[in-house]
Amino acid sequence: MTSKFSVVVTAAIIVLTGQISFAAELSPQAYLARQIPASSANCHDQAAELSRKFTVLTGLQATGQCEATSPQGTDILIRYQASEPLNVVTSAAEVGFPGEGYEFDSNANCSNHLAGEVQSFATLTGHEPLLAFCRKQENYYGRVRWALIVEGFGSSDKKISWASSLFPGKPSSVLASRVTSDVKNTFTDSFTNVRQVFLQDDEHGHLRLTVNYYGKYDEQIQAHPLASVNTMDQCELALSEMRKISADNPAVKTLSYCVNNPYSLGADLVIVLDVTRWYRTRQAAETFKTYEECAVAKPGLIETYRSHYPDTILGGFCTEWGADWKITLLEL
Repeated sequence: MTSKFSVVVTAAIIVLTGQISFAAELSPQAYLARQIPASSANCHDQAAELSRKFTVLTGLQATGQCEATSPQGTDILIRYQASEPLNVVTSAAEVGFPGEGYEFDSNANCSNHLAGEVQSFATLTGHEPLLAFCRKQENYYGRVRWALIVEGFGSSDKKISWASSLFPGKPSSVLASRVTSDVKNTFTDSFTNVRQVFLQDDEHGHLRLTVNYYGKYDEQIQAHPLASVNTMDQCELALSEMRKISADNPAVKTLSYCVNNPYSLGADLVIVLDVTRWYRTRQAAETFKTYEECAVAKPGLIETYRSHYPDTILGGFCTEWGADWKITLLEL
């Protein structure tokens, strides 16, 4: 017969064995800090200093090694022991997108935002970042831009994400300023936390809306043309319809603007949306020769589509379609 004492001893052995097994699962891990600004010390002393900061922030013993130095900065490899690699949270662009994130026009402008981004990182991840600095890049066209790099470790399900999309037309400086403010205010919620919004030319001279945010997905907040028309008056009619749809569906966040387009000699109804929470669009089958023909036929055709298809059709927008015109249908 088993005594209570032997049961307790056996349980203690199992617990102790589990702890020893867990400790034995620790394995060598490595973290590479890329292109960080060189300090007044040499690269090797800088590596030792960064590894000490790493240990303070993570509680893990670490060693630092100078990997490379260049005009772009210093690469430092940090080695540590852990059961699995630490989850890196960084605003640095992924490999393959070297220009992403280089949006600030000067070092001073970038540096002015550093303190705020460090605080946001700590609030949203629960940890102070290991790195926070501004990184310079000059592209093939000679344009110099700066990226705000904040990097550390955390278990938050929200990473630092980027979204970049072409912005049709040529908005005035007043409208451009309103767009950037609207995007930050509208799309900051429990799902995303928008940090920076830029509306400016990229290295190819194309106007782009670039959004930096904490969220679950990359490329989440996008600008798209919903309708391309001949005049601002035609665009204003479409804008009024889109805003009514938005008012009737407040859970689906949408920003809408009429933007002059000097390239097409017309105007675009431009929308900014969260691609994970938006409507579905498709083109009606019918084709028209002019905007006027499309506008006259649109009310009846929308009712026809509503009667034949199970989708909830919210509205339609006449838009140029090559040399012709079509109706873009908006559906739940």
